[in-house]
Amino acid sequence: MYDNNPYGNNPYDNDSSSNTPYQNPNSRRYPTGASGDRLASGAMIMGILALATFISMTIYPPFVFGSIAVVLALLSKGRAPKLASKAKAGIICATIGLIANSVLCTTSLYMLYTRPEIMDQVNDIFEKQYGMSYDEMIETILEDGGISIP
Repeated sequence: MYDNNPYGNNPYDNDSSSNTPYQNPNSRRYPTGASGDRLASGAMIMGILALATFISMTIYPPFVFGSIAVVLALLSKGRAPKLASKAKAGIICATIGLIANSVLCTTSLYMLYTRPEIMDQVNDIFEKQYGMSYDEMIETILEDGGISIP
C-alpha cells in the first residue's frame, strides 16, 4: 500500500530503523536548486516582458513586469552567495525597461505641459471624444476631489 513512499514503507511506523521524516529530519529529500532556478527563469522572462512592453509603448505593463522581475531575481538568490546568470539578466532587462519607461512618461508629461501646440491638440481630441477639453476635465476631477485650483 505504501510502496511509492520515498521515506519507507509506512510513514506512521514508529520503527527507528525506517527512513521516515518523523524520525530523522536529515533524511528528507529535497530537489537541488529547483526553486531558485525557477525563480531566476521567471525573473528573466518578466524582465524581457518589461522590455518588450516598453518597446510597444504601453505605460503600466513595464512597471508591473519590471517590478516582479526584480523581486523574483532577489528571491531566487536564497542563501546562495551570488545571483544566477538568469536572475542577473532579468534584473538588467527589468531595470532598462523601468528606467526607459520612466523617462518616456516624464518626457511625455513635460512636452504636454510646456508646449502649447501639443496641449491644443490634446484639448481638441478630448473635445471630440468626451465633449469637454482636457483642461476642463482635469478641473472637474480636481474640484470633485475637493482640491481648489488657484
